[in-house]
Amino acid sequence: MEKTSFILAIAAGFVFANACCYLDGKKDITPNPQEYSYTFENNQYGTYLAGRVAHIRHELNKASDYYILASQNAPEKQMLPSQLYVMLTSQGRVDEAVNFADQALKQGDRSPFIYTIKTIHDIKQHQYEQALKNIAECDNDFAREIFSPLITAWSYAGMNQYEKAIETLGHLTKNRGFKPMYLLHAGAISDYMGKNQEADKYYSLLMSSSNITLSIFPLKIVSNFYLRQNNKEKIQQILDKVPPHGNFSLKKTIEEIKNSDSGVEPILTDPAIGVSDALFGIALILQPENKSEEIALLFASLASYSNPAYDMPKMLMGNILDNRELYKEANDIYTQILPSQPNYLTAQFQIAKNLILLKQYSQAENILRKLVKQQPNNHDLYTNLGEVMRMTKRYRDAVIYYQKALDLYPKKYLQHSWVILFAQAAAYDGMNDKQNTEKTLRKVLEMNPNPLVKNHLGYILLRNEEKIDEALELVIEAYNLSPDDGSIMDSLGFGMYKIGYYEQAVKYLEQASELSPSEAVIYDHLGDAYWEVGRKNEAVFQWNHALTMKDENEEIDRQLVQKKIKHGKSRHIPLSFDKEKLDSILPQE
Repeated sequence: MEKTSFILAIAAGFVFANACCYLDGKKDITPNPQEYSYTFENNQYGTYLAGRVAHIRHELNKASDYYILASQNAPEKQMLPSQLYVMLTSQGRVDEAVNFADQALKQGDRSPFIYTIKTIHDIKQHQYEQALKNIAECDNDFAREIFSPLITAWSYAGMNQYEKAIETLGHLTKNRGFKPMYLLHAGAISDYMGKNQEADKYYSLLMSSSNITLSIFPLKIVSNFYLRQNNKEKIQQILDKVPPHGNFSLKKTIEEIKNSDSGVEPILTDPAIGVSDALFGIALILQPENKSEEIALLFASLASYSNPAYDMPKMLMGNILDNRELYKEANDIYTQILPSQPNYLTAQFQIAKNLILLKQYSQAENILRKLVKQQPNNHDLYTNLGEVMRMTKRYRDAVIYYQKALDLYPKKYLQHSWVILFAQAAAYDGMNDKQNTEKTLRKVLEMNPNPLVKNHLGYILLRNEEKIDEALELVIEAYNLSPDDGSIMDSLGFGMYKIGYYEQAVKYLEQASELSPSEAVIYDHLGDAYWEVGRKNEAVFQWNHALTMKDENEEIDRQLVQKKIKHGKSRHIPLSFDKEKLDSILPQE
């Protein structure tokens, strides 16, 4: 329960729009069984166990290497190829994955993903006829609806069969939601095959579609075509489709388009480039579905394998790992994005945010300071610098950075800046600046009177023993809105304790300890309440328990708790309050 701490959930910093991981594929980790506490000599299962350990640690490249060794010797090796082709694909090692997909196929594995991997590998190798044969084996609804039309169309493009490519792609139009994807790829195939009039037709239809915004790669493909055609009017029409508040990479792409001329080289020089965007689009469609996240990761990895210069699949893969709180693994993906690629700055920002969550504050600060030099007017950077300052107890600096972020926040969306203001209040609280803490929290309350804010202001007032009637009212309002929140339940119990309602305090604090069992301050509060109702042995137990818990935000006074354990607690003097008012709003059982 972080009463005085709030880790900001800043938006990912990049936009995946309209659907309109990969590592570089090299085996950069050599198996070394000595890293693990197993004895491998004369043990045919040793490498498999080492692979399992690496797998559990999410060291998937290393796990893959061990599994490869194990597959050569383990008696039950029939299971390993099926594990390996998926794992290797997820790491961008598709050339290796194909070999194990073939082994799994011989052993009876009939997963459609086997043929998916083989198809993409074939296209990368320009073996389009073989790709078509493998696509035909992907016989399921998902393949028929989206995968097969897209990948078959690009395979026909590779075989210089334009009519068949466009005809096959037309199957996408059976689903109205796929129309933007159809128009984009019909235009791209026409563009690739030199059918300029047709390309213009499809791209124009795409841009005239309602509620369409172009993400980075479609933006680059379409603008590249019109730059080569020297059609400035269409280029402006494209730029009008760009979201008004873009991120680093989007702004960089727009600048590149504006500074380019008709001498630019074409982007679509290989069908694999078009296939890459098709696979990325599929990954985007799958990503919001929690049950499909693993498949989305695989398609994103295949997209990056098809076109290593395309960095959006890496960003998507990192984003999925972020959502699963695998921050180190996400950073391993983000670090593969090069300074020359459009999403480099965005990736660096994501790395910094993840380092904050991993509590590697010094590294995060170094990255953020470099980014600020390149993007001095970006409020997100200052917000995260404020987080680093606050989490490292440099509260005055935190207040300054938060204020800088607030000053830069778009006026149109100022109502959403309450999160930054809330963090600034926490920084003031860290400075023990009671006046500014309360003043800032009241501003936040005006902007967004949600349970979090009500509870926090109420708790601060209770802790400072000020405006008790208002404090109780705020906490009770928060409880009524969110009765299963352990932090709010603790505040309610703490408030009951402060006014001498000790039995009620025990009831609420016991519930709080069940809802948030890892919060040290709750056990300190519960110990105090137990003491006042005469349950002194239980009070000492709870105080001891509080000392064994992590208290990274230093919410409890450890010396005072140790003193209570040794000498007991002095009798609590209840605060004055309006009993009639409280009884009218106190939750009824």
